[in-house]
Amino acid sequence: MSTQGTGIQCEQDGRPVQLVRLDEKGDLILDEEALSRCLEQRGVGDAPICLVSIIGEQRRGKSFLMNCLLRRLQHTEATDASWMGREDEALGGFECTNGTVTVTRGVWMWDQPLWVQAQGRKVAVFLVDTEGCLDLQRHMETSIKLSVFSTLLSSYWIFNISNTFTRTEADYLEMFIQVAKEVGETCNLTPIQRLDLLVRDWQLSGAFGVDGGQEYLRDITQDLEASAEQPLTLGALKTSSTWCYLLPHPGTGFTKSRAGTPGAVDEDFQQYLCDYISTIMCSAGTHVRTDRAGQRLTGAQLAARMKDISRYLKTKRYDFSSPVKMTETFAAMRQEFNSRAVEATRREYEQFVQNQQDCDHENMSSCLRVTPLEMQRRLEGKCQELLERCRGELQGEDPQKQMALEGLEQGLASKMTQFLSDYRQRYEMAETEEKNSRAVKDAREEYEEFVQEQYRDHQRLIPRLWVRSSEMQQRLEGKRQKLLEHCRRELQGEDRQKQAALEELEQSLNKRMEQFLRDYDQLLNEKLRDAVKDGAVLIATGLILQRFRLF
Repeated sequence: MSTQGTGIQCEQDGRPVQLVRLDEKGDLILDEEALSRCLEQRGVGDAPICLVSIIGEQRRGKSFLMNCLLRRLQHTEATDASWMGREDEALGGFECTNGTVTVTRGVWMWDQPLWVQAQGRKVAVFLVDTEGCLDLQRHMETSIKLSVFSTLLSSYWIFNISNTFTRTEADYLEMFIQVAKEVGETCNLTPIQRLDLLVRDWQLSGAFGVDGGQEYLRDITQDLEASAEQPLTLGALKTSSTWCYLLPHPGTGFTKSRAGTPGAVDEDFQQYLCDYISTIMCSAGTHVRTDRAGQRLTGAQLAARMKDISRYLKTKRYDFSSPVKMTETFAAMRQEFNSRAVEATRREYEQFVQNQQDCDHENMSSCLRVTPLEMQRRLEGKCQELLERCRGELQGEDPQKQMALEGLEQGLASKMTQFLSDYRQRYEMAETEEKNSRAVKDAREEYEEFVQEQYRDHQRLIPRLWVRSSEMQQRLEGKRQKLLEHCRRELQGEDRQKQAALEELEQSLNKRMEQFLRDYDQLLNEKLRDAVKDGAVLIATGLILQRFRLF
C-alpha cells in the first residue's frame, strides 16, 4: 500500500518471526534463515535500516506499544487517532495477552520492512520485540544473553518502565548499556544511538509528554549523580540522544478491554500515545544503524555481524553469569577476531610482496622497469592501505586497536625493509649488467663498422689499396685490442662481472675477425678469376703479381 503525505510505504503483508530463542540449556539460538529473510531480502540487503526495539520488565505492555507503532506506520495518512481503529478492533501484529504470564519468548521481528523516505534516501524500518529482559524470575545470565541480540537489533531503543524510574530500572539499564558497549566494541557498532525512557502510568505530576519527561529526566540524572552507582546509565541519560516521555494511565476501560485491542482509553492517554507514536514514525528514518565511525550499515552488513557473533558463541564456552563475566567473554572474542584480522592482513601483504618479485621481475634486467624508489612507494602504499583497512576491522577500544596495529605495522615494515634491501641489490646488479651490456654492444658495433670499412675499400678493384692478409689481420687485431681496453675501462661492478663481459666481447670480436679474413681471401680469388675471364691479360698478370706480393 502506498500512502500519501509522508513518503512512507509499507507492506500490508507480514508477520512476526522469531530470530532468537533460548534452548533447554539456556543457550542463545539464532535462526539465520529467518534473519536472512528479514535483513537480506530484496531491497533491504543494500539499504540503510532503522531498528526500533522495546525493552523493559515483563507484562508492561511492550507488545501492545509495538503493535500501535506497527499500525501507525501502516496508516501514515491518518491525521488523527483514527489509525488505532475501533475500541474492540484488534491491532494485530505481535502476540499480546492479558495476565501475568510472559508471552514473548526470545527476540522477534516483523518480517516486512516499513519503508521511510528520510533525507533523500529510503530507509527500511524494522520493529523488534524482546522477551522481558528485566524479568526478575529469570537469572541474570538469561537477561544478558537476550540483551546481546537486543542491542545488535537496535538503533532506536525504547526503555518501557512503569510509574517511576527506580533503582531496579537503573541497575538493569546499567547492564543493558554495558552489554551494548561490549557488543558495540566487538561488532564495530554504535552502542547507543537513540534511547527513549517511556514512563507509563505517570501519576506524580500533571505534566506529561516530552516536556514533563525532560523535566523528570533532569531529576533522574541528579539522583544518579548523587549516588554515583550507575556511571554508564548516568552517561547515557545525559547525552542529547536520550529523551524521556511521560504517558498517563490509560484508564480502567483499557485495563478491562480484550487483549490486543485499544479499548476505551482515556482521552489524555490517547492524545499523548498518538503524539509519541507519531514522533517515532517521523524520526525513525534519521536513526539508521551505524558503525562506530558513523557509517550507515545495510541490512546485509548487520546480518553478517549477527551471524559472526552467533557462530562464535556456538563454538566457544562462554560465561554470561554476570556483567563482569560477559565483559571477559567479549574481550576474549575481540582478541581472537583481532588476531585473525592481523594475520589475514600480514598474509595479504606477504603475497603482494611475493607478486612483485615473481610476476614483474622474473628476469634480472626486467626489474629495471621499476626503480627502488618507485618500488618503495608501491610497498608503502600497499602497507598503508592494508593498515587502514585492518584498523576498520579491529574491535575494541582505541588503545587495544593501536597495540594490534603497531605490532602489525612493525611486521609489515620488517618485511618491506628486507625485500627492498634485496631489491636494491638486484636492481644495482641489473643496472650494472645493463651498462656493461651496452658497453659491449657499442664496442661490437664499432668493430663491425671498422670491418665493413675494410671490406668496402678492398671491393673497389684498386690494387694499390690491397694489403696482405697478414697485414689485414694485424689491422683487425689492433682495432680489437683498442676496443677491449676501452671497454675494460667502461665496465662496472665486481671483477667477475667485468671479466665475464670482456670474455664475451673478445670471443665475439675474434669470431668476426676470422670470418672477415676468410671473406677477404675469397674476395681476392674472385677478382682474379673475373680478370682472366674478361681477357684482361695485362690486368690479370698484374693481379697475379700482386697476388704473389700479398701472400
